[in-house]
Amino acid sequence: MDDVRANFDRDLANIQKDLLLMGHLVTEAMFDAIKALENKDEALAAKVIFGDATIDDLQISIEDRTLELIALQQPIAKDLRILSTALKMTTDLERIGDHAKKIAKFAHRIGQEPLIKPLVDIPKAATLAVKMVQDVLKAYVSMDAQMAMDVIDSDSKVDDICDVCKRDILFYMVQDSANIPQGTVLNKIIQRIERVGDHATNLAEWVVYLITGNRLKKMEDEK
Repeated sequence: MDDVRANFDRDLANIQKDLLLMGHLVTEAMFDAIKALENKDEALAAKVIFGDATIDDLQISIEDRTLELIALQQPIAKDLRILSTALKMTTDLERIGDHAKKIAKFAHRIGQEPLIKPLVDIPKAATLAVKMVQDVLKAYVSMDAQMAMDVIDSDSKVDDICDVCKRDILFYMVQDSANIPQGTVLNKIIQRIERVGDHATNLAEWVVYLITGNRLKKMEDEK
């Protein structure tokens, strides 16, 4: 029985380790995608695009091993919560990776074309969104529910910066119709950054559930 538990604990620890690795890969991809846009670095954009396959493979591996543990060991209580949370978190992390890949593709599409406006707020919004993901992972490791709640509160800041970006881009598009094609692409990048913030919020809610055993909406309803 002790051997069974030891094996279970080892497999569970490996799943959690790979979940954190996945988190590191998607945050790195987001940073690189924005850097590729800022520096017109098409090689870096290509690296992000092709690197997404590694993130996808890791998600599949984590999901397969998690489902296998649930099926074979039939965990209960906290162990089941850890495993079910891992399943949910990999989905959001994989989608963040997809957004990084899409931003890199947009950076590749713009290529060496002069930007219609200096990139100030877009990198700022992206940095804050990525920090949300990083803080969620820290909260996950330290089992810190308050840190996870702080991440959820940060999402409105990302949205506010993105709204400023959209207004600025609209101004440039109205001023000169030649700016419309690139402005449209930049707006799509901003939408992707907003979605990263949304996924970070989802991750934070799952961390709160992992720690407390309660879904956030239920906790709010009980206040």
